[in-house]
Amino acid sequence: MNEMKTLDRLGPIADEMLAGLHAGEDMKRRVRVAAAQGRPGSGATRRAFVPAVCCAALALVCVGVAGSRRIAPDVTLAAAGQGTVQIEAIAAGAGDALPGVSVADLGEGASVRAAAPRQDSLFETAAGDIPMVSVGGAVYRLLTTPQDMGDSLRGEQLGTIATFTQEPSLATEQQLEAGVSNVAPEGAAVYAVAGMSSSTAVACEVDGRLRLFQRVSHAGRGPGGLSLEDTFSVRGQVKTLELSGVGELSGDAANEVIAVLLDHATLTAADQTAGKQTLTATLDNGLRLQLGVSGDTLCGCGGWSCPEFFEAFEAAL
Repeated sequence: MNEMKTLDRLGPIADEMLAGLHAGEDMKRRVRVAAAQGRPGSGATRRAFVPAVCCAALALVCVGVAGSRRIAPDVTLAAAGQGTVQIEAIAAGAGDALPGVSVADLGEGASVRAAAPRQDSLFETAAGDIPMVSVGGAVYRLLTTPQDMGDSLRGEQLGTIATFTQEPSLATEQQLEAGVSNVAPEGAAVYAVAGMSSSTAVACEVDGRLRLFQRVSHAGRGPGGLSLEDTFSVRGQVKTLELSGVGELSGDAANEVIAVLLDHATLTAADQTAGKQTLTATLDNGLRLQLGVSGDTLCGCGGWSCPEFFEAFEAAL
């Protein structure tokens, strides 16, 4: 076999053939300028470029065989643990440059992620578990509004927070019965909301302000034997009803459509994650509650299928 064909000779061959080719900043700048101006190269330039491309491909094979991990100059990799970096891409031909792509956790098992559009959620978020309180075994999630309910809507005391933990999803049934929270301190009182069912919403002091919490499913704990109306008891109390991306109803029309939902909803899952849509009910007392929407299913404390509701909503617009 000809020794020139062995892999250990590919490195010297590539060095010799590519000796006059220097892909530095000057070449990159000239290529970009030519692409932006849409200036085609001459035939001679193209003929000279073909063997150079072939040689470059051969060089890449050599690099792969040698196990080298060099990357093209336009791509900068952050060291492990340094967060998100920006990778620029240039469209072939005379097209515009592609937008940057954010890449997280570059390294072993690197993953690519795109920022998802922010939903119009009324629920507070946290780095770990959802901000919540429990009372009597039921879980309630903190809402963004109101920031302070005041005493006018404070109802009777239902219980107290017996356990403060950063991981309430790991709490036992006994702890949830006694009262668990990751936002309210131990000893904080949990109250009913005046004029509302305590199986729908409660109030609790967080950082010295009385905050509203809505009943939700959590960590596989759903409504049990309760109906949707038990955990979302707003019949006859709706001032406006907004289905994101569809429209808004008010007054009698809103209450008639809510009645269809409460009469016909069927439980399909004890704990279900919502899609990008939301259903927001503004009540006569000024408070707002919300359900997530995924297809023909509404998600709050459990996942509830109700095609009739969406038909009624569109018909009422």
